[in-house]
Amino acid sequence: HYLGSFIGTKAATELYVKEKVNDWVADINDISTAAASEPQLAFAGYYFGITKKWNYLMRTTPDIAPLLSPIEKSIKQQLIPSLTGINPTPNVLREVFSLSPKNGGLGIINPTETADMEYEFSLLINSSLIDAIVENKIASFHPKADVIHKAKLQCKAAKKRAEEDKKFNLLSSCSKELGRQIALGSEKGASSWLSTLPLKECGFTLSKQQFQDAIRLRYNLHLEGISSECACGKANSIDHTLICKLGGYTALRHNHLRDTLANLLGVVCKDVVSEPHLLPVTNEDLPRGTTLKQDARLDISCRGFYSALDKTFIDIRVLHPNSQSNAQKPLKSMYQSHEREKKTKYLQRVLQIDKANFTPFVLSTTGGLAPEASAFNKRLAQKLSVKQDQSYSHVMGFLRRKLRIELLKTTLMAMRGFRKSRVTAIAELDLNLLQFYVQ
Repeated sequence: HYLGSFIGTKAATELYVKEKVNDWVADINDISTAAASEPQLAFAGYYFGITKKWNYLMRTTPDIAPLLSPIEKSIKQQLIPSLTGINPTPNVLREVFSLSPKNGGLGIINPTETADMEYEFSLLINSSLIDAIVENKIASFHPKADVIHKAKLQCKAAKKRAEEDKKFNLLSSCSKELGRQIALGSEKGASSWLSTLPLKECGFTLSKQQFQDAIRLRYNLHLEGISSECACGKANSIDHTLICKLGGYTALRHNHLRDTLANLLGVVCKDVVSEPHLLPVTNEDLPRGTTLKQDARLDISCRGFYSALDKTFIDIRVLHPNSQSNAQKPLKSMYQSHEREKKTKYLQRVLQIDKANFTPFVLSTTGGLAPEASAFNKRLAQKLSVKQDQSYSHVMGFLRRKLRIELLKTTLMAMRGFRKSRVTAIAELDLNLLQFYVQ
């Protein structure tokens, strides 16, 4: 009961572990079969379910890493190809996928790499319990919460260092392009769609194609099933589909995110307006670069966001980090330059003429947020938590997932959406010929 694992000879322990491993390999094969039609649901089952079983065995049974190799073989040869559509899986991608989502991976761990570490951490956390069992003092044993908490923090820090070291080694050896994608996937909130349960009522479900395309977008891999040339005449790729204006998908992405954010603001603010006009410029002395257009509009305005009656304007920009103008910039500089551009254009006009607040809401197609957008989200989550009487952490988690999933869906739509090079007007058709066929 206290040890929580098999007790016996080494040979008997190995036999016990092999039986467990065979069961889990069968489970992985079942999940792989399900992933052929429902990869998002299968991934959730793997990520939140089956891995917990062998994690427990790794924490309670020593020296079993080699015995877990059939699990890793099934993961690499069956599960990953079914989930991602990538077959065979290159070794470098398998290493990347084993990182946690917040570090740019998929959280599909290699159990042969983590088994020994998990056991050592378990020994450290349960050292006082082990001593009590060995000394036959279990009847009078009382766990010391502060000691256990300290040990857990040590293990957490050691795990973090180990993964950071692994990530550093990967970034040092992989291509520059893959390294940038890992960095983009490591941004706060960028991976929230991976750790989201596919709840239909929340709009969190993805089709088979959407899920696999999202994986390819995450690592900027070749997209299967699209033409080599875009309807605009340029070479086609994931990067091109996300900046090409033909078809209206860039505007759709922006407008859908605007409407989603406006709906959320409507819960906690008054006078929420989409595409509000700014007050006209008269004789005000505005800095160079400020827009002077009389019909200038921003994306959203609302009252009561920062203080009770003050008005706040929000202007949204969705950038693509691999576009020609952004690809060579460090991520921090990239976001700062786009925020600065928005502020140069609108800030002083909003402050001086409209007497209101201004927030540039800048985010990337990969889900990363600029500093001011991140601060805005935190303020919104705080207000929603008070309004809904829910914990801040739960509201913040929902908000990140909601914005991320909505952005992801419109981004994926642009990757495969139909684009027409030219719309033929009805007047240009040969109506006589059309009438002939109708008759």
